[in-house]
Parts: sequence; structure tokens; C-alpha cells
Amino acid sequence: MFRTACTAFLVLLSAAPAAGAPLDSPAARRAAARHEVRLFDLASVRRLFHTLAQRRATMGEGERAAALADFSLVTEAVVGGSAGGPYAFEELVRAATAGDGPRASAAPGVMQRDEAAYRLLALGYSARETADIVNGRISQQALDTARRMIAVGSGREAAADYLDAQYRLVVAARNAAAAARRPAYRDNRTALSRAFDHLIEHYARLYRVDPPLVRAIMHTESAFNPAAISRAGAIGLMQLMPSTARELNVNPFVPEQNIEGGVRYFAQLLQMFGGVELALIAYNAGPGFAQRYARGQTALYGETRDYVRRVLARWGAVR
Repeated sequence: MFRTACTAFLVLLSAAPAAGAPLDSPAARRAAARHEVRLFDLASVRRLFHTLAQRRATMGEGERAAALADFSLVTEAVVGGSAGGPYAFEELVRAATAGDGPRASAAPGVMQRDEAAYRLLALGYSARETADIVNGRISQQALDTARRMIAVGSGREAAADYLDAQYRLVVAARNAAAAARRPAYRDNRTALSRAFDHLIEHYARLYRVDPPLVRAIMHTESAFNPAAISRAGAIGLMQLMPSTARELNVNPFVPEQNIEGGVRYFAQLLQMFGGVELALIAYNAGPGFAQRYARGQTALYGETRDYVRRVLARWGAVR
């Protein structure tokens, strides 16, 4: 999701080298090179949060959780790793108003990443696109080319195919096997699914989401593994980010709370976006990206395109 997601705040990583690590090891040198920054001293972080905070009076629970997802994507890209927390939305509002706020350990080059993110946000790119450009997963030129393809009538699928090709080139060049990052447990997924059937049925009915759709999301997110933790820090069956879980007031490590929170959040996205495809895009890539996609300003690519396809295929197979 968010992982769409959602990308989000994790426990602050220590800048000290691991116990027993040689003082001149690569890990020790990387740790020593990091330095502490105050998040709201970063112009891009401050700009994005100010934009979100202006809407807080009209935000519901799902919108606040979605706003934190977008905020976290950009913050972690700019900082170059974990940004601390998790934090509640109102807690961040108070900190920003007081001129204070959380601190994080930033990787070298944070000011250059901050400047790039600020410029991209000012140009109207979504949090997901901004984070992907800053992290080097896609280029601004590629996104602009795809947007022009849509504008001249080439079609979203052609633009998406183009972006996917660009995304695969970057992944290959960086030797990042992004498609293989989900946890194992695949051989046991049927048994795991059945173990949570009663919870899936209960909360899907409660929040008026089709139960097979919840199963398709859960299958794609975690292969029904309640102990799954992604490299981005998403937790459990529905792969909730820590800040999203906190905003939803659930413990993501407790399977029932993880399922309840994830289904409730997806139901709120369905209401916000009015359709399954856009809600899935928002669940995986953040609401800002879903809004730009809905306006025809971008195309799906990489993990998000694959995620939506897999969920819809699994849902369609049982409908």
C-alpha cells in the first residue's frame, strides 16, 4: 500500500553503529555521516504539512490517516530513511504551530532532497510521485512524458506501459528486486486465510465492503501473514503503516485490530473516491496520487500498477 502505501513513521533509527561493528565498517561510516534535523525545518515537509493542516477542520478519520500517509512518504524520502514516530495528526499540528516538532536522523544530501521535493510539490506532483522522484525510482521527465501522452490521447494504458518500462530500467540498474519484497507463507496462505475468515466476514459486513475484496487486498498485501512487516515498515495482514494505525486507534500487531482498522480505512477511501480502483490506488500510493490519476494527470506504474492488477484479478476470480 501506501503502500500504496503509505509509506510512514517508524521508531527512530539509532545513529550509533551496531554492537560489535568495527568502527571503520561501512555501517559505522554511514551512521556517523547521518545528522539530526528538525522535520519542520525542512521546507518541503513544512509546505506539505501546512497544506494538509489547512484542511483539518473538514477532515474525517480516514482523510487524516490518508494525509499522514502522504506526509510520511515525502518526509521519509527527504530524510533518507525512518522519520521517527508514529505521530498523531493533531500532535503534529500542535508541534508545527508551536514552532517545534519531531526530529529525525537524516542521511547525507538531505538539503538537496528537500529542495527537490519542495520544487516538485510546488509543481503539483503528488506525494507518491515526489517521493519516487527523490528516491530515484522514476524520473520527472518520465512522468511528464506520460502526462503528455495522456493529454494528446495516447491513452492511459500506453502511458502506463511507458512508465512501467522506465520503472523497470531503474529497478534493474539499482538491482532492487522490488517485486519480491512480500513475505513468504505462500504455501500456507489458504490455511491462514481460513483462520481469519470470521473476522474478515464480520468487519467487511460491518463497514459495507465486499468480503472477497477484503480477502483479495489481504492476499496481495501480506499473503495472510499476521506477522508480515514490509521493508517500509507496514505491519500485519492489511499492512498498516504505524502512523495510519495510530490515527485509526488500533494496534497493528493484533490481528483483529489490524483487520478492523484496515477494512475501516479502505471503506473510508471507497467513500472518498467513489470506486474500487481509485480506493485501491489511494490505499497503495496515497490519496494525492489517486486524485492526480482521477484527473488524468498521471498514469499507474511500478508497484502500484501491479498491486491494483493483482487485487482486481483476485477479487474478480471469486465474484
